[in-house]
Amino acid sequence: MKLMVLDGNNLVNRSYYAIKPLTNREGLHTNAIFGFLTTLLRLKGEEAPDALCVTFDVHAPTFRHRADQTYKATRKPMPEELRMQIPVLKEALDALHVPRYELAGWEADDLLGTISRRCEAAGWECVIVSGDRDCLQLITERTRVLLVTGPSASVNMTTDAFQEQYGFAPIHMIDLKALMGDTSDNIPGISGIGEKTAMALIQQYGSLDALYAHMPDIAARPAVIRKLKEGELSARHSFWLATIVTDAPLMDFRPEDNLCRAPGEAAYDLFMRLEFNKLIGRFNLTPPKQPEADVFSGTCVTEELPDADAVSRAAALLRESGETVYVRSSPDLGLVVLYHCALESGTPEAEPHAYVLERERFSGDYDAALRVLFAPEIPKAGHSIKDMQRVLLSHGCETENWVFDTALAAYLLDATEGRYDLDRLCVKYGGFQLGRTAEQEEEQLSLLDNTGNTPSDGGAEAEERARSRRYAEFAAEAAALARLREKMEPELKAREQWALYQDAELSLCRVLAEMEESGCLVDRQAMADFGGTLSGKIIALESAIYEEAGGTFNINS
Repeated sequence: MKLMVLDGNNLVNRSYYAIKPLTNREGLHTNAIFGFLTTLLRLKGEEAPDALCVTFDVHAPTFRHRADQTYKATRKPMPEELRMQIPVLKEALDALHVPRYELAGWEADDLLGTISRRCEAAGWECVIVSGDRDCLQLITERTRVLLVTGPSASVNMTTDAFQEQYGFAPIHMIDLKALMGDTSDNIPGISGIGEKTAMALIQQYGSLDALYAHMPDIAARPAVIRKLKEGELSARHSFWLATIVTDAPLMDFRPEDNLCRAPGEAAYDLFMRLEFNKLIGRFNLTPPKQPEADVFSGTCVTEELPDADAVSRAAALLRESGETVYVRSSPDLGLVVLYHCALESGTPEAEPHAYVLERERFSGDYDAALRVLFAPEIPKAGHSIKDMQRVLLSHGCETENWVFDTALAAYLLDATEGRYDLDRLCVKYGGFQLGRTAEQEEEQLSLLDNTGNTPSDGGAEAEERARSRRYAEFAAEAAALARLREKMEPELKAREQWALYQDAELSLCRVLAEMEESGCLVDRQAMADFGGTLSGKIIALESAIYEEAGGTFNINS
């Protein structure tokens, strides 16, 4: 069995500086998160570990800091653009079901060392992923280090690979740092002893203890011997600072508790918010399952409006009530259903009404009927109202007094959703679903052909049943809009988005609809001339590129 453990802080720092700045639409910097997850995905594919985890530092003094206030004192503070990404990265790891470990008073390196030895004790192989050469001291026959050298590159450091490169065993990396020091961690080492001299001494004598056991009779220049004598205390202290602890009190760690698992449902929404669209596929993320929801049901009086008089009466009732009318229609407005959920005055027992206007069954001026029902005096709500407003404009209707749009509200509440179809919003915000039972679906299929029209040989009765069902479906959708508004409007107000929604977004729908309906004038000849100019510039640039490259450019090729 093999466990792969990642040095979280090291890898996220490397990713931050290696990848150009990235932000999502919320302004959150994401380059470090993206680089870390890309590295994780690559190494997981290459190594195919049975278990996986990540270690992090805790923003608090460790036992080394308490013993030596100068330890790592020269490090620059973490950039704010990176700091803001750390909690989001941890959220992503949790969503991917990748365990992470951090322990106050201990560094991530100490957790790496402890995890590697726990794996060895359990008979597991351990692979440490880090760009920090400090970790090389942890290499054994069962623990190796993948030394990350770039976003897509790493070196596999085994005992043999280390021995070949350094000329001594991995554990003596500590002795090397004790002599030469480490400026990044502010480990002093011995003043005047550089990497080349330190390497030669450790290669020859093996360890710090062996080196000082042979003092002063060592093969070195007098100046080096003097520096070694004067700097012994510093070397011993540096040795202690450079030693990674392998028995930190990581009580809850067992290799088998870190087995690789499929990502959780929360990962998809988080990656959508981070705008990691390509990583969604690479991590095999899928949208979360919609919660179980009751099928939307209710009753209303369905009244067809066959002529201008019926339209006038319905419009008068809608105007007098002052309540919002919820509209669902076919794309071309050939069928319109207006749902009115307010009770009529003086009739407390009355049910909500669904007024139905259908072009092929209306006797009279259909466009005039639309203008009456969609008059500015009647407040209206719908779903994706811009498209409906554009069609209304083409019929000579005004587009005033639209007070709510469920699709637009859903966009403001969650701009990363990507899909705002009515069925999805009903489940997400209303807790109910619009749907048919299996029996209803089978009956509907028997009534409709594959174009959605009633079959010509189905008879008048079949056609009427299909029409009634279509009316009922549109009425149910319109009633669902009213229910959704009850849920979504308070949420917009709670998030202080209501003014933006009313004053900017809803008003913009009308403006965009008018722009689409009006279109714009184009000077065809000017466009053609501009295209010719661009083509000439492209040919000239291609010719110059070929010339610079030492080749020839054939204009006819």
